[in-house]
Amino acid sequence: SSAEDQPAKTLPKVALIGDSIRLSYADAVAKHLDGKAIINSPKANGGDSSNVLKHLDEWVIKQQPDVVHFNCGIHDTKRFTTTGKFQVSPEQYESNLRRIVERIRSETSAVVLFATTTPILDDRAAAARKGRDYELLGASVKTYNEIARKVMLDLKVPVNDLHATLTKPPAPHTIESLIGGDGVHLSEAARKLVGQQVADVVVQHLTTTP
Repeated sequence: SSAEDQPAKTLPKVALIGDSIRLSYADAVAKHLDGKAIINSPKANGGDSSNVLKHLDEWVIKQQPDVVHFNCGIHDTKRFTTTGKFQVSPEQYESNLRRIVERIRSETSAVVLFATTTPILDDRAAAARKGRDYELLGASVKTYNEIARKVMLDLKVPVNDLHATLTKPPAPHTIESLIGGDGVHLSEAARKLVGQQVADVVVQHLTTTP
C-alpha cells in the first residue's frame, strides 16, 4: 500500500496548564515540540491552584494527555492589603497541589511535571499595581515554592525550576532583563529561555508508543 494508507504515528499529547506566565511561553514550547508532540494549552488563564483544581476535567482529564506540565502560584500569593490574607492560604495551596496531582494520576495515565512560580521584582510590581487592593511579593513566591517543592518531593513529581532559571539566568541575561516592567510578566527573551527549558523537560518524558 502507498504511504498515504499508513496510519499516522500518533504523537503524544502534552497539556500545559498555568497562569499568564504559561500563556506567554506556550507558543515557544509548541514550536520546539513541533512534530514531536501535540500541545494543548487552554486559552483561559489558569489562575490560582483552586481554579486549576476546578477546571481539571476540562483542561486535563477530558484530553487524556501523556504529559501534564502545570504551574500555579502567582495568583495564590496575592495578598490583600486590608486583611493581610492571601488569595489562597499556604495550607490550602498545599492541599490543592496534592489534590491536583492525585486526580491527574488517578484519572489519566499522564506523567505529571510541576513548574515553580517565576520570581517577582517587588519595586516594579508595586509601582505597576498602585491603587490595587493587593500586593505581589517575591518573598511570598519563595514561600509558596517551598511548599510546592515539599509536596512534589513527597509525591515524586519532577520539578521544573523556572524560578531558579530566571533568578540565576545564563549570561548575558539578568533577572532585571527577564522580568518585565510590571515586575511579574516575562520579557521576550525570558519567554524564549523558559519556552526552551519547558520543551527540554517535557521531551525527557515523551514516549511515542504505537
